[in-house]
Order: sequence, then structure tokens, then C-alpha cells
Amino acid sequence: MKEKKKFKVPSSFAIIVAVMLLASILTYVIPGGQFERTVDESGKTVVVAGSFQYIDPTPVNPLSIMTYVFPGLTSAGSIIFALLCAGGGLGIVLETGMFQGAACSFSKKAKGKEWLVVTMLTIVFALLCIPINLNYFIPFAPLGIIVAMAMGYDAIVGISIIMLGGAVGFSCGAMNLSNTGTAQAIAQLPVFSGMGYRLFCMIPFLVVTIIYILVYGKKIKADPTKSYIYGTKVDFGSFDTDNLPAFEKKHIPVAIVVAASIGYMIYVAIFSELSYASASSIFIYMGLLSGFAYRMSLDQMCKSFANGAKGMATTGVLIGFAYAISGILSAGNVMDTVVNALANALGYFPTILQAPAMFIMHIIVNFFVTSGSGQAAVTMPIFVPVADLVGMSRQTAVLAFNFGDGFCNFILPHAAATMGFVGCANIPFTKWLQYVIKLFFIWVVIGCLLLMGATLINYA
Repeated sequence: MKEKKKFKVPSSFAIIVAVMLLASILTYVIPGGQFERTVDESGKTVVVAGSFQYIDPTPVNPLSIMTYVFPGLTSAGSIIFALLCAGGGLGIVLETGMFQGAACSFSKKAKGKEWLVVTMLTIVFALLCIPINLNYFIPFAPLGIIVAMAMGYDAIVGISIIMLGGAVGFSCGAMNLSNTGTAQAIAQLPVFSGMGYRLFCMIPFLVVTIIYILVYGKKIKADPTKSYIYGTKVDFGSFDTDNLPAFEKKHIPVAIVVAASIGYMIYVAIFSELSYASASSIFIYMGLLSGFAYRMSLDQMCKSFANGAKGMATTGVLIGFAYAISGILSAGNVMDTVVNALANALGYFPTILQAPAMFIMHIIVNFFVTSGSGQAAVTMPIFVPVADLVGMSRQTAVLAFNFGDGFCNFILPHAAATMGFVGCANIPFTKWLQYVIKLFFIWVVIGCLLLMGATLINYA
């Protein structure tokens, strides 16, 4: 009998190219449209409500989509260079063996209580991402994988701890300046006002996320073949079970340097402004100081830095390709058409469902504009007047934006966070989507219920 050919999972690059083709096709299907734009008092470019008009179509030829790759890489330059610098710094830290030793020593002590470790770390990253963009934590993906695999889990659990925990903290938008700050400024609300309800929203999201990770982790620990990435090679976290590394005295100075560096990064994010440039510098200094603390030779530090940066190179290129998709949609002038159509449709929903409907609309818009501040600049000048007309509080409109912009960033193949994490972990995007899609729909249901609650209490 002829053996059946096994289905080959498409790579993340193949998925991105397919989405680029889809984006170019959409520019032929969706009519071109445009809002007038103006610069507000804070210097942000925003659209003028009620100024939409159809324009001549500018479809993007599918054969020309690769010409958008270089501009995409250029637009993503800050993220890419930050990842390379962070990867280099962490490369030195990983070379010391501190994280590997700490993970294995900790996993021995946590034997039988792995659920507690996963729970606590997920909460930590949720809290860290309240003021800090999740993209800054992409370089920590290898560390999450090391911890997870030391406890007998797979790489998906490792990046879920960081990525999905961070997703909750980021997407609820308690005090994220780039997203919530931009949206509230456009809505003429005090920055970070209404924080109490947004912090409350984190609780149900975080509970279901932790349960979701733990249920999957328990399943694959009992039977490793149940893992979505069973047989997939992962560059981090492979341990010789007969010779597990241990945390030693020589690792203590390295651990102090790493803890101080992360603490300083949080301090800068809260009390100043954390940029990709400043984050890059912090990671480089963290690596160098860790090397000196471990008494590593300068030559070894340089080699480790280069290897760490090399490990982030593919991830950086993936993000650049993802940015090309936004370039294609912008060139086709279809983004404003979609926003206008969705805003017009909102009035057809009953009052209690208008905020959930706005949430779903932001999810749709997020396919076209994955940048949070960019989406706020495009949608909020349109949705705020619509919210006023239908009697929805502006704070509720901002919350709908937070949920819609945030949570679907972890299922989109052209979102920087998604491609950054799955690229670091060498997880095919289709496998990640299989794993996370159910959680995403649970998030949507919870988000809709919380937005209905916001409507009932007239959240302001």
C-alpha cells in the first residue's frame, strides 16, 4: 500500500506571505475611502469625524507585495533593533547558566506544586504589563521556556506564562500610556481615569487564562504526545535529566544584576518613559554586568552576545514582514472605509449590546491596524461621537477599544507580539493558533459581559 503523505504544517513565514496576498486581494474588494486628518493640541494626527468620503480605488497588485517588505522592516526597525540588543544581552545571561540552574533547582523544590509556579509567574507578568508594552518582554521567551521545560511542560506553556499573562495586563489597559493614554486623550478624558474598573476587569481574564494554561499543561505532562508541538525542535530548555544544572553560589551575583536591571526597567516605565532605545541599553548593560559578575572573559561575552542576537534575527524579520501587511492595506486605502462602515452599523444594536458590538468592531479594525496608538488615532475620533449619540459613556468606549485592540493581538499572524513570541520559541503559527483560539473566544465572551456591566453602571 502507498503510504499517505503527512500534512506539513506551514511555517510562520508562509502564513505571513499568505496574509499579505489576502490583504492585496482585499484592496480590490473593499472600496477606497478616506477621512480628513488633523493634528490635535498634543501633536497627534487624528481623523476628523464626519469627513469620510469615497475615493478612487488604489488596489495593490499581488505581484508587488514583496516591495512592501523593506518599508515594513524599516517601520519595525525600533522593535527589531531592540530585540537584537536584548537577545544579545540575554545571550550572555543564559551563557552563565544562572536561569537554567535556578529553573531546575526551583522545579525540584516545587515538585507537585508546579501549578502554583505557573499561577504566580503568570500573575507577575500580568502585573508587569500594566504599565509596560508586552513587546518589551519578547526577549524573555527563552527564559519562560526554560522554566516550563524544567517542570516537565512544553514551550507553549513557557511562552503562555509570559505572553498570555502579559496579554491580560496589557489589554485591560489600566495604565498603558501608548494605548489607554492616547485613547483617553482623544476622548477628552483625564489620563488613566476609570482605572479601578479596568483593574477589576483583569481578575476574570486572569483567572480563566491561568486555568487554561494549567489544564493544557496537565494534559501534556501526563502525555507529551498531546502537545501541539510534539516533535518540534526548540532551541531553549532541553535538559539532560541525568545531569540537571543547579543554582550555585557563583550565580548569585548574576541573579542580583538581572533583578536590578528588570527593576530599573519597571522604574523607568512608571516614572519616566520607557522607549525601545532605553530598553535596549538596559538589556546590553544587564548582559555585560552579568558577564563581569560571573567572571566571564571578554571574548566569551562577545561570542555569547552575538549568538543571542542571532537567535532573535529570525524573529525580527518575521515582525518586519508582519508590518508589510499594514503597509499593503494602507496603500489600498481600505482602512478608513472599514472604520466608517462599522461606526455606521453601531446604531442598529440595542443599548446593552452596543459596547460589546464596539469591542467586536475594534477586533475587525485590528486586522487592518495592529498598532494600538495607531488604531486609537483612527477609530476613537469616529467612535467617541458615535458613543455620545447612542448614550454610551466615553470611558466605556475606551474600554471597548482596549479589549479589541489588545486581546486579538495574540491570534493575528501579523501582530508583533504574536510573531515575536512564536518566532522565539520556533512554534509554527498554525500550532499556536490551534492552542490559543479557544481561549480567545472565552476572552471575547468575558469582555462582552464586562462591557455590558460597564453600560449598566454607566462607567465613567
